[in-house]
Amino acid sequence: MLEVDGAVALVLLGLWIYCIFDVISTDDAMVRNLPKLFWLFIVFFIPDIGSIAWLILGRPQGTSFEPGSSKYRSAQGGRPSRPDDDPEFLARLRTGSPAPEDAEAAAAEKRRLAEWNEDLKRREAEMRRKEQYEEWQRQRQSGEGGAAPSPENP
Repeated sequence: MLEVDGAVALVLLGLWIYCIFDVISTDDAMVRNLPKLFWLFIVFFIPDIGSIAWLILGRPQGTSFEPGSSKYRSAQGGRPSRPDDDPEFLARLRTGSPAPEDAEAAAAEKRRLAEWNEDLKRREAEMRRKEQYEEWQRQRQSGEGGAAPSPENP
């Protein structure tokens, strides 16, 4: 019986030490329900219950059980919070595609170019109609007339 009590005490001591290091190494913004300092006091002064409460209520969701792993991962699905930890970011660097924050600027530039292209097409069509009308007037003056094209925009 004494051996079991000693083993349980060692497990609880290990859990307590793990939770203290985990609270200290977790980013302030990632801690849930209470401020980080309160969690540290709870875990430190109420070792068994505080450690379990930290694991269930205070620790960021979606993180591994490596102490401090939440420092480099966000609470939303454990995605990297820093660019150099994000494989998608590194892939975008290799391919040269725009970053998400630049995607809006790229979309605005694309819209601007599409509007410019439409304006160019409209002007070209207007010039063709004008040329057709001038050609018709020349033919009419020379006596070859036909149906008159409209010089104005449709």
